[in-house]
Amino acid sequence: MNKDVKFLVAVNNDYIFNKIKEKYGKENVFEYDILSKEDVIEFLGKHKEQYIVITRDNLEGNIDNNMYIKQMRFARPNIKIVYIVEELTSDYKQFLFANEVFNIIEGKNLSIDSIYKSIEHDKSVIYENKPAVEKYIKIRENCTLPKKLIAVYGTSGSGKSYVSSLIAKSIAKDLQISVALLDMDIQNPAVDIYNNIDINLDCLSSIIDEIDNKKDMNEILDKYMICDKGNKKLWYMTNNSSIFDIQNKYTNKYYEKIYNSVNLRYDYTIIDLPSSPFLDVVSYTLLNATDIFFVLNPNYISIRQGIKYLELITKLWDIPKSKIKIIINKKQKNSLENIQIESLVGSYKIVGEIYQDENMDMYINSLMYNKNYSINKNKIYESLGLKNFTDYSKSNKVKKYNILKKRIGVRNVN
Repeated sequence: MNKDVKFLVAVNNDYIFNKIKEKYGKENVFEYDILSKEDVIEFLGKHKEQYIVITRDNLEGNIDNNMYIKQMRFARPNIKIVYIVEELTSDYKQFLFANEVFNIIEGKNLSIDSIYKSIEHDKSVIYENKPAVEKYIKIRENCTLPKKLIAVYGTSGSGKSYVSSLIAKSIAKDLQISVALLDMDIQNPAVDIYNNIDINLDCLSSIIDEIDNKKDMNEILDKYMICDKGNKKLWYMTNNSSIFDIQNKYTNKYYEKIYNSVNLRYDYTIIDLPSSPFLDVVSYTLLNATDIFFVLNPNYISIRQGIKYLELITKLWDIPKSKIKIIINKKQKNSLENIQIESLVGSYKIVGEIYQDENMDMYINSLMYNKNYSINKNKIYESLGLKNFTDYSKSNKVKKYNILKKRIGVRNVN
């Protein structure tokens, strides 16, 4: 292999990025792991060096797979592309070969050795079906992690829907496992807005109607769960319920059936809850959740209300404190410091803080589109029992390269 060849990594995976630098020398690898298809195209159009591009077909972006290949070839006709695909059909392979992509890795499980092999051979189609040694670069349908039902609860106006969306998007992208985000905030639903879902569909009410009509739950989920535009691992159940339905129709028997069915289908289920503790969906969900993220704003009003809620759910419903983790949302320069918040809320552990996003109103009011979420998630993942994953997600040390998008900042609490 030519020693003058440079490497461009565009897989949005810190482990792969670091192993390529370790193997081929960091001076030969572009300093960032590129996050989206559009950014890859723009980079290749501006840089004339000879690159080996290592990328994958399910990278984020609004370009379909065929157009992604064509635009890379148009931008830099002579580059070598090492292409990771989820499924390699005969038609797909024929298309890739026609566009001079001969180094292809297919499989739900992926080892770093297969990437090395593909880089170092002129033509190689590799099918990875055996379990990977490096378990956190797996691209697979079947997850070996225990299933989780994660409740997101907190004070009124704290940003529960926003935090729910951050966590759902991060887990689906990083772990490449199926995640369902259920909007159970029957007071003030907002998951559809935060995730740019333009389908006018009240999934929750429709699902409950279908349950009453004795429809099969698999058919119901097929009909009403909405797939994320940028990540087919992430699915939504939206909600725009009427006050009449909330008061007269919704009961725990529906929540139980929905949660059980969704839990069978998806690896992780994340539930966005209303703030009122007096709605049945709150107590039922918190009692059945494996983990609870409690969202607070860093001001005395939110914390005073939060303390009352925490006392209620731990004393009245006997929910263990160990199951509850605090996330501070809407942090800004005049906010309370974490040490002050910790002294007020007692022994609860703060696992993350999210800074106020100045562009949020523009996004909510449809003056800004395709907002991307970013979260520094080591503490959050550790709180979910994903400690090994944090070895490969040093996002505070490994810079990401993203030309087109300004990502919101979230940092860990030490």
